[in-house]
Amino acid sequence: MQSGFDKNVERAIRSLLARESYEQGRIRIAQPDLDGFWWLVTSNKGIFGIALDRVELIVHGWFFGICRHAGFIYAFENCGMRDRTANLGRIIRIRQDGSILSDPEILVAGLHGNCHHLKVIDDVLCLVDTGNQCVHRYTLDGEVVDVKTPFPPADDRDTSGAYLHINCLAQLGDRIGLMLHNGKAEPARKSEVAWFDRNWTLQSMQQINGHSCHDIVVDAQDTIWHSASDTGDLMTDDGRRFSISDSHMTRALAFCHGHMLVGLSSFGPRQHRDILTGQVALLDSQAQEIMRLELPAGPSDAVAMF
Repeated sequence: MQSGFDKNVERAIRSLLARESYEQGRIRIAQPDLDGFWWLVTSNKGIFGIALDRVELIVHGWFFGICRHAGFIYAFENCGMRDRTANLGRIIRIRQDGSILSDPEILVAGLHGNCHHLKVIDDVLCLVDTGNQCVHRYTLDGEVVDVKTPFPPADDRDTSGAYLHINCLAQLGDRIGLMLHNGKAEPARKSEVAWFDRNWTLQSMQQINGHSCHDIVVDAQDTIWHSASDTGDLMTDDGRRFSISDSHMTRALAFCHGHMLVGLSSFGPRQHRDILTGQVALLDSQAQEIMRLELPAGPSDAVAMF
């Protein structure tokens, strides 16, 4: 879209194209060649390839979670755009052969639009359904396995603390972690990581030193990193904290070749988030920034290509 293009017209066009792609069962790959890119970043305006010096649109759409497993890329797309109640969410799968994308498939459709991260855990594809406070589990070909409800469902307008806004999951050895954002609780409540065993039995609740947090990511030294999104920081499980931005929300972390990508999203009212922009910061092994790239969208998740 051209700079200065009317935002309402742009929004209407993107919404129409997203719904049309859902109805027609299409996945809109813009660039099938990932040569030179180190990361893929999902956003409200597509999946972007990120190199150390450039950004390029790879897949059109509004995406949240993304992961790579056994030669495939899996991602959650909300084709309902701003209308998260339309149940136009879907899980897509794209084959990755070296740097080339091919054979796009829709594995699951009809999902709530407010889903977030997805990961493959013990060869089962797990999707966090944030709006319904559960985790959908599928085979790698999209067949239903079951639904885990680690916490009772709660209305997403609830401010008592019952609505946790679960936004990501990760497997660390024999543990499975869920990030509880807790951003709607009144009074304000710090985020938590709920730790489960591999049978999805709750083992512990860990409060972390941040509000409205995202991400559970492990580096090559087995250090756990989180985005302290509310303050634009990163933090580790060994107590370190890094200030990344005074103006953007940290969200989306991935390591590659000794570098770290950090997504930086503008923040605003939910009804305007489809037109917000963002950045990605690239850090070295000491968490020192070496590059910052503008992104025409707000990052939501990231995955390394190597």
